Amino acid sequence: MKSALIAIGLVVAISTPSFASSCGTDLPALKSHLEKDEIQPDVKAQIEDMVVQAEKLCAAGNEKEAGDIIADATSMLTAQ
Repeated sequence: MKSALIAIGLVVAISTPSFASSCGTDLPALKSHLEKDEIQPDVKAQIEDMVVQAEKLCAAGNEKEAGDIIADATSMLTAQ
């Protein structure tokens, strides 16, 4: 339940870009939840792949696309 509330908070933060950048704050938070939360192995593998994609997009300066992927990954966490 606690991780679901945190994930919902991440979704809110992602959907309002004025608070902070997806690459600077949301991606590290998502990675932190991947390490701490108990996630089904197949879902965790998908989210890990999405994190890698988001990291590449962030490095290339495509923050909008990275934010979309981060939001999708966060949604997968909330569905757990």
